[in-house]
Amino acid sequence: MSAIFLLSKDQSVWKMLHEVALGKDCCNYQLVCLETFEALAEQLRCHEVILIVLDAASLPDDPELLCRRVRALPRAAQAALLCLVNGGAHAVAQALDAGADDCLRRTALNSRELAARLRALLRRQQHKANAAPLVIYTHERSIQLHGRLIELTPTEFNLLEVLSRNPGEYLTVAELLERVWDSPSGDPALVRNHMRNLRRKLESDPERPRLLVSAHGRGYALSVDAQRR
Repeated sequence: MSAIFLLSKDQSVWKMLHEVALGKDCCNYQLVCLETFEALAEQLRCHEVILIVLDAASLPDDPELLCRRVRALPRAAQAALLCLVNGGAHAVAQALDAGADDCLRRTALNSRELAARLRALLRRQQHKANAAPLVIYTHERSIQLHGRLIELTPTEFNLLEVLSRNPGEYLTVAELLERVWDSPSGDPALVRNHMRNLRRKLESDPERPRLLVSAHGRGYALSVDAQRR
């Protein structure tokens, strides 16, 4: 069963989301409520998350930075992200620019609008799920993303294919050099340059990647499960 995650320290938001989750549009999803970013990262290993409600207003972290940290988690990169913030239009714009798909102001939060926003995001996610986002044709050495064939160089294909073997798992630059170039002591710029080229071809916004994610000191990961044919 797919899960809806709530990251919040406010029990009133927990209660509101529990009430919303009992509705017919959300009852098929498991609701997981958490209080810390570390707990969120840990639970992502155990659940297939479809939507994250990030109550940044209740947490001590900077909201913009928190959005970016959540988006950098491989298993969260494809989930819809609804952010709750304090402040006005500027705070909403910051959250959206940091990776949120939708944003609500905490001061105007009510269960009816929250339920409607969740339904809209879940419909969008379901539409995306009905089509396999990434298909890798191993014999033809070609790929298809959202039904569109994309041409890759041999090295780009090898790099993507290696990452697709363990989606959500970070591989360091040295590991990628060894597996793709058979040279663990090779030039790290090889990985960076080919990853940049891959993102230009696969990401709707290469500056804010959702498929090919990275984390400082950990390396690169593919955030979605790829169909291999």
